[in-house]
Order: sequence, then C-alpha cells, then structure tokens
Amino acid sequence: MADSRTRRGARSVQRIVRAASRVIGRSGYDGASMGAVAAEAGVSKGLLHYHFDSKEDLLIEAQRVAFRELHRRFSERAKRGDRGLEAALDALDAMWRSIRGLRGGAAFIVETLAMASHNGALSQRISSLYGESTQLLDEAIQLVFADELQDLAVSPDRMAVLIRVLLEGLTVELAQAHTAEDAARVDQAYRDFRELFERYVLSGHRMSAPDPETLGPVPLPW
Repeated sequence: MADSRTRRGARSVQRIVRAASRVIGRSGYDGASMGAVAAEAGVSKGLLHYHFDSKEDLLIEAQRVAFRELHRRFSERAKRGDRGLEAALDALDAMWRSIRGLRGGAAFIVETLAMASHNGALSQRISSLYGESTQLLDEAIQLVFADELQDLAVSPDRMAVLIRVLLEGLTVELAQAHTAEDAARVDQAYRDFRELFERYVLSGHRMSAPDPETLGPVPLPW
C-alpha cells in the first residue's frame, strides 16, 4: 500500500511539474498562478500545495526532475550492459528531446537563475540542487564508461559539470528562441556539442589549462 501511495505521489509531482512548465511558458513566471497550475495539472489546490509550497519550489523541482531523468537513462543502459559512447550519446539525445519537447519550460531555468541572484535562501537551495545534479551525472558517467574511465578526456566529475552547464545554457538559449530560425540555431548548437562530445570524450588526451593571469582581456559582445 505504501509503495502504491509513493508511486501515485510521484506521478502527481510529475504531472504538476509538466503543467507548471506549460503555464509559465504561456504566461511567464509572474503571470502564472498556483491556481492556474493546479487547473492545468487537473489536481486540487490542496494537493498542489501539499507537494509544493511556492512557484519557486516548482522551478527547482522541474530542474531536479530533468537531471534525475538523465541519470535514470544512463543507469538503465549501463545495468543492461549497454555501455560506452553510443549509450552516452543516446542518453544525451533523450535528454535534449525532453527539453526541446517542453519548450515552454525553458523559462524555468532563466527565472531560477534570476531569482537566485537576490534571494539568499533560494540561492542555497539552488546550490544544493546543482550539487545533486552534478553528483547524479558523475555517477551515471562512471557507470556508462566503466570500462573506459582511463580513456576519458576529462574526469567524470568534471565532465558532469560540463554537461550540466551546457544543458542549462542551451535551455536559456531556447527560452529566448522566438522564431523557428532561432530554435533551429539552438538545435544546431546541441548537434555541434554532440559531435564534439563524440569525437573527443574518449580521446584520452589531456591538455594543461592556461594560467588565467597570463591571459589578456577579451571584449564581450554585450
């Protein structure tokens, strides 16, 4: 019985997060009310508030769900004995399809980053989320490349940070894509990253990082 309740609770959370993604995508963060999210999800306000105290909680949980899904996909492939580069690429593709399919949810990360810069308590919770996300990715990478860890271009913990930051950056770009051409450029950026990942993740060639003190300033485009 307890397991059944846990599964039902997990399904409710998933439904609410997806509904929140759609509502915020349509109305923006400020225009999206908890009542609208409950209606979109087909749940009562009481159930919504049982799982989430605020819209901020929804923002954080949406990202947590995304990284847990990526970890699950990596882990399931590895447990079936399907390891190596192809399994890693398939997991990345599945994650990108999820992000691309819920385009309205791209605003989640943008809003979260903006709020974290001036909210100390929220900033701590987001730091905790990012710590968990990176750990999940690190564990998944070690599972998938268990037989080739010595050949990785960078260590699993550093690769986890790179993947997390890249997915977040692409999501921010997607949030700003207002035309089909804009969205196509974001898709191309993902394909370019995928190709670089495929070519070099197992290169085993490690370059020493330059000393930042020796580098001159580079003009930024903004």
